[in-house]
Parts: sequence; C-alpha cells; structure tokens
Amino acid sequence: MKIKYWLLIIILLFSASFIWWSGFLLTEEPIYIALSGPMSGTSELNGKAMVQGVQMYLDQINQQGGRPIELLQFDDQNQPDLAKQTALSIAKQSQAVAVIGHYTSSASIAAAPIYQQYGIPAISGSATADKLTQGNDWYFRTIFNNSDQGSLLANYVRKILKYHVVDILFDEDVYGTTLAQSFVQTAEFIGLTVRYQWSINPADTSGFDNTLSKMIDSLQSSTHKKSMIFFATHSTEAVKAIIALRDAKISKQIKFIGADALSSSRFMKKMSRNPRELLQPGYYSDGIYVAAPLLINEKKMQNFRHEFIHKYQEEPTMTAALYYDAAQVMVQAITQLKASAQTLEENRRQVKHTLGQLSRLEDAVAGITGNLFFDKNGDIIQSIPIGFYEKGHPITAAYQFQLLNAIQDQDTLLQNVLDNKIIQVNGKFMNRTQVIYTGIDFNEINELDFAQSLYSADFFLWFRFKGDFDDANIEFLNVLDSSYSLEKPLVQQTFVAGKMLSNPKMLLDIKEQLLPTKIIANMSEQFDDKVKVKAYRIKTTFKADFDFHNYPMDVQILPIYFRHKILPKDALIYVVDTQGMQLKQFDPKHIEASTRTFFKLGDWGVNKILFFQSLYQNDSTLGMPTLFDNQQRIEFSQFNVLITIKRHVFNFIIKTLLPIMFLLALGYLAFFIASFGQKLSIGVNLILASSLFHLQLSSNLSNVGYIILMEYFFYLIYLLAIFIIAVAIFYHFTEDRVEDENVIALRKRIDLLGQIFYPVILLTGVIIIAIIGSSA
Repeated sequence: MKIKYWLLIIILLFSASFIWWSGFLLTEEPIYIALSGPMSGTSELNGKAMVQGVQMYLDQINQQGGRPIELLQFDDQNQPDLAKQTALSIAKQSQAVAVIGHYTSSASIAAAPIYQQYGIPAISGSATADKLTQGNDWYFRTIFNNSDQGSLLANYVRKILKYHVVDILFDEDVYGTTLAQSFVQTAEFIGLTVRYQWSINPADTSGFDNTLSKMIDSLQSSTHKKSMIFFATHSTEAVKAIIALRDAKISKQIKFIGADALSSSRFMKKMSRNPRELLQPGYYSDGIYVAAPLLINEKKMQNFRHEFIHKYQEEPTMTAALYYDAAQVMVQAITQLKASAQTLEENRRQVKHTLGQLSRLEDAVAGITGNLFFDKNGDIIQSIPIGFYEKGHPITAAYQFQLLNAIQDQDTLLQNVLDNKIIQVNGKFMNRTQVIYTGIDFNEINELDFAQSLYSADFFLWFRFKGDFDDANIEFLNVLDSSYSLEKPLVQQTFVAGKMLSNPKMLLDIKEQLLPTKIIANMSEQFDDKVKVKAYRIKTTFKADFDFHNYPMDVQILPIYFRHKILPKDALIYVVDTQGMQLKQFDPKHIEASTRTFFKLGDWGVNKILFFQSLYQNDSTLGMPTLFDNQQRIEFSQFNVLITIKRHVFNFIIKTLLPIMFLLALGYLAFFIASFGQKLSIGVNLILASSLFHLQLSSNLSNVGYIILMEYFFYLIYLLAIFIIAVAIFYHFTEDRVEDENVIALRKRIDLLGQIFYPVILLTGVIIIAIIGSSA
C-alpha cells in the first residue's frame, strides 16, 4: 500500500515538473531594443540616466506579462565616429527591432544615415538639432527641436521680457549653430536687435577664454546697458561663461536666457560645484531664463519620481525622465507588432510605420512631458515650457506660450498677433498663457463620512500672478455644495521687485488666521514688475470616491479639484507654488508627524500628499460644423490635491475585532466539550454575533456593491462556526450510542481533528487575507 502511495507521489511530482519546464521552454522569445549613448567617458552620467529611465519603463511593462522586452546597451561616448560604429553594429549584428538614442545631436546625426540605410527606427529623447529628422523618416524625437526653441526664446525675450537688444554666445557645433540661426532669423522678423554674436569651440580652451574676455570688454564698454544674452551652448560652456560674466560685475540690467542645455541636471550639477553657488544656491544662476522640457508639475511626473527613488535610491535627472518618455513611445509601437512570425526587417518596418501613425493629438502617448505625437518630420508636437532659476533650480516662469490646437476665428487671431498675445513659431501658432502660482496650507481635515463618501476640509488657498486674474469663475469640481464659490480674499496685495506697495489688507478675526502672512513672505523676488497675491480661506465639505475593497487595510484618497470654468489651458495654467508651500514637510519620511497639526483623525494617518496640475479634456464638437473635421480638443488646466490616508489596522483590531477574537477563542473550546447542546450553542452564537458585526459594517459602508476584504474574514468565521455545528450534529445523532466504544473513539478523533484543524484553518485564512490586503 505504501509503495502505491509513493509511486503516486512520484508521478504527481514528475507531472508538475514537466508542466513547469514546458511552460519555461514555451516562454516567448524576447523583443530587443537597442539603447545607444555615452555609457563611458566624460558624459557617463547621462548614459547612466538614459539606461535608468528606459529600463525602469521596460521593467514596468514586463511585469504586466506578455512577450518580454529586453534592452541592449551600446556605448558611443557622445563621439560621432563611435556613434557610426555602434549604429552599424546595431543594424547589422543585433536582433534589436528599434533604437533609443543617441544623446547628443552630433552623435545622432552621425548614426542617422545608417539607421535609414538599414531600415531600423530610432527615437532620441535629447537630440534637438533639426537636421536629425529632416529627410529621414526612420528617426523620431520626443523633445522639441532647435528651430522651435530658438524661435520661441527670441519671441519670449521681445514680447514677454520686453528687451530690444540681445547678444548671442553659441557653440560652433550643429547644436549651437542651429539654435543661433533660428534665434537670429526670428529676432530679425519681430524687431529684436542682435548686437553681438560670439562663437566658441569647446576644444579650443585658449580661444574660449579669449572670447570670454572680448565679451566682457564689449559689454562693459557698451553704452546700452540693458540687454539679454542668449546662450546657444552646451551646459559646460554655459556654466563657465556665466560665472565669468557674473564675476566681471557687468551691468545688472544684462540678463541671461538659454536653450534646454541650461535646464539640464548636468548644468545644475556643474554650477553647484562652484563654492559661491554651493554656499548660496542661486548666487550665479538666479535670474536665468531657460527652455525646460520638464517643468510643470503633473501627477505622472510625481509618480515617476517616487517610483524612480524607490528603484534606484536617488533623485531622477531630467535625462532619465526624457528617456522614460522615449521608451513609452517606442514600446507603444512595438506592442503593435503582429502576432504571426515575421522577419527582423519586417518587424523594424512595422515599428517605424506605427511610430509614423502617432500623428494626432487623439492618438498621443501620455508621457511625463505631456502628450507625445509627431509631425510629418518625426518631431514632437508640443509646447515648450519656459523656466526661471530661483535658488539654484528652475521654476515655471510667469508667462508661457501654449500651442493652439485649432484656429477658429481669423479676425481674432490677427488682432491677438498684433497684441502680442499669439506668436507664430515655424508655422505653429502659440498663445500667451498666464501662469497662476497656486498654494494650499491646511488648517484642519475632519469629519470623514464613509457612508456618504464625504469629508470636511479647512485650508488657506492662494494665487500669485502677474496681470489680472478672474477668480470669480473658479469651479471646485468635487465640492458638495455645487453653488460654492470663493469669498472675499483674506489677503489681496501687490508687489514690485519683491516689496509690497503698502501694508497688506487682511480681513482676519482671530490670531489663528494670521497664518496667511507666511504666504506673502519671499513671494516675488524673481519678478521685476508687479506681482499680485490673493489668498482665501476655504472651509467646506468635499466629495470623495472611497474604495473599500481592501477594508480594513484600505488606503483612501481625499481629493480637492478645481479649474477655471472659462479660460482653457492655452490662456491659463495652474502651477504648484513650490516656493510658498514648504513642500519638504510632506516628504514621505516624516509626513505623518508633520501633518498631525491639521489631520486629527486618530484611526488614520496621512501617507502621502500630492499637489499637481492636470488637464481636463473635452473632445466634443459641440455640434459646431467648423469643428467636424478638425482636432477639436479643448483642454483646461486643473489644480489637484490628493491626500492619501491609511487606516491604523492595529487600532481597528483592538476597537472592532477584539470581541470577535474572544468568540473565536470560545469556538475553539467547543472541541474540548462533550455536550451536544453546548457545542451547538457555541456554533450558533458565533454565527449570530459575527452576523451582527457584519451588519454593522454594512451599515457603516453603505452603497458598497462589492465584496470587501473584511467580509472574507466574516466568511471564514461562518465556515468555522458551521464546522462546530456539524460536529455538534454528529454528537446529536450518536447520543443513543454514547456508551459504544467505537462511537466514543470516533468522537475523540473528531474532537482531535477539530483541535488541530480549527486553528490551522483560522491561521491560514487570516494569512491569505493579509497577503491579499497587502498586495492590493
């Protein structure tokens, strides 16, 4: 008999092993993507960031199952000759269906003809030179090009910053020259005078130093002291030039503006190595305007940052984020590959075709930097954020230019162009957009009503802006009272060069309301003209969409949403006021301690708070014939606050489940009692008592149409109670044979089984429920 059991066990183990190995052997072959960049050399950190961004997204995709995607790394050291060699190796010797890279424009341009010749699609997340995609439909980019940013920056200097004279310092490579050319062409068209142009060759150190000396002499001797210097250089050269110019004490009326290289992590790191900049962040960098691919704080960026820090234990760089986006677009195209077997050449051709189909806003990939889709050249169609350095880091500038999706009224368009409200950048119309720096300071969050999905919040809300702002049309999207609107401001003040014109008028009744005075501290130092601040106190009830699937191990979100009812995104953008809000207090390491002052619900703790801007989208034609065949999407900037709270499970167990624990212990005693009546009573009472708790739970969580985690625990209790009742019934049917030795022995065996399996079933069930809850 034992031999048969052993044979059965061996057969089962062999079958299981065969099935497992079959599954392993049948695993689909991976799809390969090549990544080419500076994996060694002076720009090694950029190569590392490229790998981190791409690999992070591939890991997320591979965790979802399906055919795995693997990364092949190639090192070009940012050298054009090496870039050609790696391109040939990728195209001819690897199984890669596509390429992500290269990092610099010069390396990308060197590799581009090879990818075109051998038919392999490529995407760069950082190369901006126009030549890269011109005449090459195999190369795409997920960052703006030099023509667009050069033209936009010229418009910004003249029409936003109101400068009439500009000087240019540019690198003699393809990156610097194309930027300078675009800037100069636009400047001539809009009436911006280009006074001096200096070119540099980074490889010629002595020549670079001579050029800097000539710059300083020319600027100091010039009678026109108010001008702007445009840096069309890489980060290393820009840092050296800016420090030299600042140390030379040139006129304070001479300001700096630069292309995307000046917003890079490399620029900030190199600048911060200077002792003065390190001691006083912003000593050299404050006041510099830059084109910045990543600036406006959105939820995707915050989620990316948290996941990146969790994975790599360091802050993400801009390069990592840009290549995370490039990976998203490439994977989107790769996932469209046909299931049927194709040759490598066919797969490459199909990926290229799919990338080319991403040509409409409606088909765009939602990336960190915004909606990602391409024009006919393979260039990204996207607005270019403008930043401003404050305390060593770029923040969103007070005015932006946003792409107009559709032009409806030609007469209005012409007038807005004449009024400098709309500009044209290489055939694309862009609208001048007002930035509203928005901040929130919480006073109290209380009165969680789970039955009605409501909560109450009391907080200060403020707006800081230039120009005029229509606060009467702000709409809170999740407020209980649909007619709710902002009341009269507590603070309404105007600043010039960071100083108040007069004492602030504060409509305050109690000392606790003096908190808004913090709002107007250090508010507007970065601006040279009038900046206005309006602050309000909000005290009302908000609606939430609570999710109880994981109750009582649930995590809930308390949201606050608002937007402007009339002005779309191309007219107004909300930006998180990182200066005024002291966001470091919401760092995950000590957020619960720092939020106790306003969050006083003992059974809950604050887990995370996110402040971000998002877009509310409307794709309806509204029945208007002029919109039937156009991209008619209307987008509104929406400000969001998401307060993530987590229940203290231990407190819940002590307050709610302790009586049930006693009942479960009593149920276990049933297997040590020989009386039918007592066994039955324990089983029935266990069901009745648990049912009461179950009903109470259901009444507290009304309108829940799904099974919550806690209910599985009640089902487990019902199962154990039925087990006890079944044993009691057996005792009842054997009472007339109670003196039979066989019956006595059987009863003992059943009680022994109950003494063993009751705690085993209970413990196993609790562990399974806990695992389900922790993994949800």
